[in-house]
Amino acid sequence: METYSVDIKKDEEGYLGRECPECEKYFKIKPGTGIPDFSDCYCPYCQHLGPQDHFWTKQQIEYAQSVVLNKVSGDLLKMMKKMEKKPKRNQFISIGITVKGRPTPITYYSEKELEEKVECKNCTLQYAIYGAFGYCPDCAEHNSQQIAEANFDLVIKILDLAKEAPSDIKSKLIENGLEDCISAFDGFARERCCDRYPKLSFQNIYVAKQKLEESGINIAEGLDRSEWEFVVNQFQKRHLLAHKMGVVDEEYIKKTGTHPERLGKKVSITANDVMSLIDHLKIIVSNLSKHVQRS
Repeated sequence: METYSVDIKKDEEGYLGRECPECEKYFKIKPGTGIPDFSDCYCPYCQHLGPQDHFWTKQQIEYAQSVVLNKVSGDLLKMMKKMEKKPKRNQFISIGITVKGRPTPITYYSEKELEEKVECKNCTLQYAIYGAFGYCPDCAEHNSQQIAEANFDLVIKILDLAKEAPSDIKSKLIENGLEDCISAFDGFARERCCDRYPKLSFQNIYVAKQKLEESGINIAEGLDRSEWEFVVNQFQKRHLLAHKMGVVDEEYIKKTGTHPERLGKKVSITANDVMSLIDHLKIIVSNLSKHVQRS
């Protein structure tokens, strides 16, 4: 039996579409990056492991089949064309043969656009997935810590922009930086803990710390008391921004020990506060990554 080789092309950025044979979810990898000569693949969503040639997408398979059919039908038509003949004149009975038709058309496709591009810090594979969090298709390293740190870096860039901005815009950028910083941490922590602590919220980091301590996990390891209290205070500020337009209320005064004269006034948030919070949250992120492994 004759075999055919079909070239599956990469997209404009050099990524190749993949589809998990187990969960059937779509992702992309960039060939030439990652572990050299690694012939298997992990699904970034369900962690299914299998040979690379089991991860073709349905569209790629349909395209490959259509290319082969196009080749076979084209060759068949050429062969039949050679059998064509015209009827002979001046004969009582004469049969002519005419071959018509076209090769089977090729079914083309385009790779899909995905939401998050990642370069694995562990093995340097470049891959793209839906959502934000997933496992590296080469080494199976979960990217939650890497995504959190990348979002912290974006907040630092926002703070750099704030330095040259007018005062009203500067204040808003700093406030956004605080909210984005805490949202990035909350997203990371929920993702990291979703298997063991599926209902645990990190918007209230003080309560989250107490819950995890019941399992022997101290997320504040490496922070002294004043640094931890600073973190809790910044989370309270974010709560005011989200629910009180940043105006100090009695609950905030009670929880943070702020002087009562601040009641009804805007909470104070500086760029240095946000930078310090990022430094402290990186320590907490590292602690969670160390003590809570994704299954």
